[in-house]
Amino acid sequence: MLFLFRTYDIRGIYSKDLTPQAFLVLGKALEKFSKTLVAGMDYRKNNPRLLASLLSGFEGEAQVMGFAPTPAIAFNSVELGVSLTASHNPPEYNGLKPLKHKRSFFVEELAELKKEYEKRKIELVKPSLIRENLSENPELLTHYLDSLPEFGKAVFDLAGGAVCSFKQVFPKAIFDLPDPTFVRHSAEPTPDALGVLLSETRKNVCLGFAFDGDGDRCAAVDSGKIVDSGALAAFYASNHLAKGSTVVVTLDVQDEVFVFLQDNGFKPHYSAVGDVFVLKKAEELGADFAAEKGGHYSMMKHMPYSDGVYFSALLSRAKPGELNDFAKQFKSVFLSDKIENVAVDFTKLKQLVESKAPLRIETIDGVKASFDDYTFLIRASNTQPLVRISVEARDRQKGLQGLEFAKEFVSKCLIGR
Repeated sequence: MLFLFRTYDIRGIYSKDLTPQAFLVLGKALEKFSKTLVAGMDYRKNNPRLLASLLSGFEGEAQVMGFAPTPAIAFNSVELGVSLTASHNPPEYNGLKPLKHKRSFFVEELAELKKEYEKRKIELVKPSLIRENLSENPELLTHYLDSLPEFGKAVFDLAGGAVCSFKQVFPKAIFDLPDPTFVRHSAEPTPDALGVLLSETRKNVCLGFAFDGDGDRCAAVDSGKIVDSGALAAFYASNHLAKGSTVVVTLDVQDEVFVFLQDNGFKPHYSAVGDVFVLKKAEELGADFAAEKGGHYSMMKHMPYSDGVYFSALLSRAKPGELNDFAKQFKSVFLSDKIENVAVDFTKLKQLVESKAPLRIETIDGVKASFDDYTFLIRASNTQPLVRISVEARDRQKGLQGLEFAKEFVSKCLIGR
């Protein structure tokens, strides 16, 4: 039986990769971490059956939130929790995010869960063994909602996802009906999916915020214009953190945002790319805030997990135009490319780049190096046999020069060539 443990979660196609039998065994495996469990799910098809199976396997004390976004489940996962979600993945996918101490499992903890799962004997599950008509605890969702800041006047794009479970808290919501197959709206807040939100905020000269399928990511729009995620992180720090606060950003966040944070009295640090890695780094440093380029924002005093709803509530109190005006100071041009089916000797790459005397260099995830005219990041993909190259520069011409410079480095460090 296939059962897909990924870097951050468990994910697959129902009946092909994920089955009720597998989730029953997963419930048994989760007992290794705690005897108390909080469980919730998004609106994807088959989730009620999978949740019933998982709770039938878990023999400890379980509290059910029912339909809820991952941040709401995480907020209540003081000991252990699970969010049945496939986040922004295509509608045929189901999945599960394991949670503990109000955060996601780190890589080594997920590996431990996988090991525990594989130790269990998978047996056929008779329908009579699956719990039916699970009793939900509405106080858990209330507990989370009470923790949220007051929302400002803005438009909120719920994308038909899990945030629809409390659509009544938003001043104005669009795509607020659950859409398990995401036929009306993508589960990911990409620019192509934000047409209606862009139009609404342009017409009404207001702010707008969009969530992904399970609500842990957030995109922002100001008066018809998408605001860069790095600029949003810098805006949050400038308006909601005290000087001297520690901020962690992933390595792919633009260099000029990192420099801005330094110059304005904050203590920025880089982490490897990925929301799990930035959260782990933030926890290790006792950071106040963590941000990832894809739209994960973690207000650590709220909880050590990304919460798109909480972040949008805070930023929604800004004035229309304020986010755009703030973002204008970040003027870098971005270019990117990839080289497929290659492996790179990153130790050699680091040595070659260091020989060119960069202004700054980071090697926690590939190599990121800053020079006078550009900054480039070269890193291996976590999921595909390829190397990604991204460049940040003052203008397109300098960016193209940086891209060629980075490719030359890569060509000299290919393994087996």
